[in-house]
Amino acid sequence: MNQNIRVAIIGTGMISHRHMKVWSHIPEVAVAAAAEIDASALKAFGEQYHIDEKDLYTDFREMLKRDDIDAIDVCVHNNLHAPVSIAVMKAGFDCYCEKPMSASYFDSKLIYDCAKATGRKLAVQISSLFSAQTLIAKKLIEAGKLGDLYHARISEATWRRRPHVDRAAASCSGAFQDPPMAGHGAIIDTGVYHLGQMLFILGLPELDTVLGRLYQKVPIGAPDWVDGGRYALAHPMGVDEMGVGFANFKNGLSLEIFTANATNIDQPGHSYIEGTNGGLQYSMPDAFGGDWAMGMPPFGELPEFLQPTLTYTGLDEFGFAVTTDYRPYENQQDLKHYAPETMHWFDNQLHWYHYLTGVLTDETRYDTPLIGLNTSLLAEGIVLSSERRSAVTAEEIKALSHSTAMWRQETPWGIFDYEDSF
Repeated sequence: MNQNIRVAIIGTGMISHRHMKVWSHIPEVAVAAAAEIDASALKAFGEQYHIDEKDLYTDFREMLKRDDIDAIDVCVHNNLHAPVSIAVMKAGFDCYCEKPMSASYFDSKLIYDCAKATGRKLAVQISSLFSAQTLIAKKLIEAGKLGDLYHARISEATWRRRPHVDRAAASCSGAFQDPPMAGHGAIIDTGVYHLGQMLFILGLPELDTVLGRLYQKVPIGAPDWVDGGRYALAHPMGVDEMGVGFANFKNGLSLEIFTANATNIDQPGHSYIEGTNGGLQYSMPDAFGGDWAMGMPPFGELPEFLQPTLTYTGLDEFGFAVTTDYRPYENQQDLKHYAPETMHWFDNQLHWYHYLTGVLTDETRYDTPLIGLNTSLLAEGIVLSSERRSAVTAEEIKALSHSTAMWRQETPWGIFDYEDSF
C-alpha cells in the first residue's frame, strides 16, 4: 500500500529543479519546505513550486527543528554534502544526498558512518544505477553470460560541457569551478555516474591499487572561433576537466578510466566489460536522472544521441558466437501506473521512496551509500596518484584522505558554522 511522505529540500540551485520534476511524478510525495541561503533564490523557488512563505528557510537548521517532515533531500554543492547531510541525520531525518557523495573519501566515510550510527536511511543520487541498461548488464553477468570477468574500461567524454564556463552549461553556478566548494571537476562530476555504475555492475570488487592523472588543458574561450581559428583562452579552469586512471582489484580485475567534460576527441569509444565467454559494450549511461528528471514522458522520449545502448558479444546457449543489441527503453510499461514490485529500480528518488516506506529493505535496496563510498575511494585514488605522480594502494588512499568539506561557510548572507556536525 502506498504511503504519503513529506519531504523538505535543502539547496534550490540547478539540480534541485530536476529533483522537483521527479517528485512531481510520485503523487505520494509532497515537498513541504525548502531551505536556501540566498533569500531571493529561495523566494523564487517557493513561488515556482507553490511552497508557502512560512515553509521557506534561509537557515536549514531552523527547518530541521520541525516535526512534520519525514525526510530531507540535500541539493547543495559537493563540499557541503558532508556538513549538511550529517546535520540532517543527526537531527533525526532520513537523507537523500545529491552526487557525488562528497569530494573526498574521508568526507564520504563520515557521511556513511553517520548513517550507521544514527540509524537513518541514507541514499546517494547515482542515476546510472537505476537504468535498464545497468539492470540488464548486471543480470547478464549474474547469469554467467560473460564467464569470468577480467578487464573493463570506462570511456566518457564530451567536447565542451564544463559547468559555468562552456556554452552548454553557462547557466551553472561558478561554484562548480571553485575548488573550495567543488573539490574536483570531471572525475567526481559526470565521472561519478560512470565509476559508480561500473563498480556496481562488477559487484563492488575490492580495490587494490590505482594509477591516475588529472588534467586542466583545454582552453576556455569565447562562444565563437577567434584569432584566425584559435579558441581564445579566457581564464584557467578552477578544477580538473579530465581524469584518467588504471585500477587493479584484489580479485584480479583491471579497469581503465577515461572521463572528461572537455576534450578534443569527438569519439572516445565505448565503455566495455570483458569476460572469458563474452563481453558487454555500452554507451550513454544515464547521467540526467531519467526521463522524469528531464521533464519528459516515461521512456522513449530522450533524444537518440542520449539513448543508453548495450551490446553483448559472445556465446549463445549452443556455443555459437552471437552479437545481441539490447534496447533498454523499448516496450516498457507506462510508469504513470508503476508497480512498486517491478519498477522500484527505475529512478533514484522512487527507489528511495520505496525504501523509506518499507517496500524495499536494507537487503533488497541498492546500497547507494556503499556504492558511493567505493566510488569516492576510486576517484580519490586518481586524485592522490596524480598529485604524487605514482600509484597508490587502497590503504594509502584511506590513510592520506582528509576532509575537504566546508565546515565553515562565509557567504554574502552570513556565516554558517557546521563544526558541530563534524
